[in-house]
Amino acid sequence: MTGLLEGLRVIEVATFVFAPAAGTVLSDFGAEVIHVEPPGIGDPYRMLTRMRPLPECEENYCWLLDSRNKKSVVLDLKREEGHAVLLDLIRGADIFITNYHPSVLEELKLSYATLSAENERLIYAHGTGYGEVGSEVEKPGYDATAWWARSGLMDAVRPGGGELALATAGMGDHPSSISIVAGISLALYARERTGRGTKVSSSLTANGAWANSILIQAALCGGKSYVPPTQAGTSNALLNHYRAADGRSFYLVIIKEADEFEQFCIAIERPELVQDSRFEKLEDRRANASELVQILSDWFAARPLAQWQRIFEEHAITFGSIATCDEAAADRQMECNSVFVAMEGRPGTRVIDSPIALSDFPKCAPRPPPELGEHGTAVLRTLGYDDSRIAALLESGVVGGS
Repeated sequence: MTGLLEGLRVIEVATFVFAPAAGTVLSDFGAEVIHVEPPGIGDPYRMLTRMRPLPECEENYCWLLDSRNKKSVVLDLKREEGHAVLLDLIRGADIFITNYHPSVLEELKLSYATLSAENERLIYAHGTGYGEVGSEVEKPGYDATAWWARSGLMDAVRPGGGELALATAGMGDHPSSISIVAGISLALYARERTGRGTKVSSSLTANGAWANSILIQAALCGGKSYVPPTQAGTSNALLNHYRAADGRSFYLVIIKEADEFEQFCIAIERPELVQDSRFEKLEDRRANASELVQILSDWFAARPLAQWQRIFEEHAITFGSIATCDEAAADRQMECNSVFVAMEGRPGTRVIDSPIALSDFPKCAPRPPPELGEHGTAVLRTLGYDDSRIAALLESGVVGGS
């Protein structure tokens, strides 16, 4: 079976994660994604694994993850001949994805107005750091700054005003890329109805605000400022993390506390807590939360995590084991749900699948990411360029690779 998006051509003039990851999702469903790279080293995202504290690895895991399935064409877009080649690609494309700043897009003649004039059916997707208007339009924005720091998330997760946690690579980019995919999907539907393409826009700040929307909405409604609690100083002992005897931790999440507190106490073999005047009623548990936290901390520290896990599962107590990245990579539940998929032509190599599945339209097996300029000649031939013209473009350096 061919992919659902087989026949769609996507032109990607973008770098790093937010926008290109959207192209990756489209490629998983069969779209042809042509990643346009500048001459020289190509897309600097190829080098991200060299940045510390990212893990050292012989495999270029960042490029493997976000550039699988794609084709690489090296084009010098600062030269008229290179721009002309791109326009030829645009005229036959369905989707254009970029995250370049507006001034760069204007300089390279890649604005929505310019490209839509060449192809009225083109869907133009623009991912930005801080949006498309306002004084910060040209400000560089990574997910660490525009999504994690700017949205209030970075401040909201540090307990008791403690040390701020640095963002992990791509933690905001990858979920935010799904917004671009959703926008493109809506635009494809609109094109079916109108025959015309449209512009899709999404920003890291908007996605960060959406990720932190409950706390920001509270602020918009005049709620009290959120103060991140410490483990010991929380006002809700049943929505907290605890450490077991083997040093492993888990996150206890009992939302329907009024109905489940008694069940929880019986499950952990502390039924007397139900009748304890300090914890009998909800308001009592709030007022005496620190005492309940201490009792539970001491109790949970007496047995290893595996025992608590078995008890919680037997009594339908909601919790989550706090995994390391190595443990997540070996997670059997993720494995059986195809969160990790084998890469075609690379025995033993698995990649993280995109988080969308359609029952009647399976995704394509992931293919290895492209070498720099690997598909230049082949793509130009699809445009009707003959060998002499291709050779001239290669010799002049307008097109790189093979």
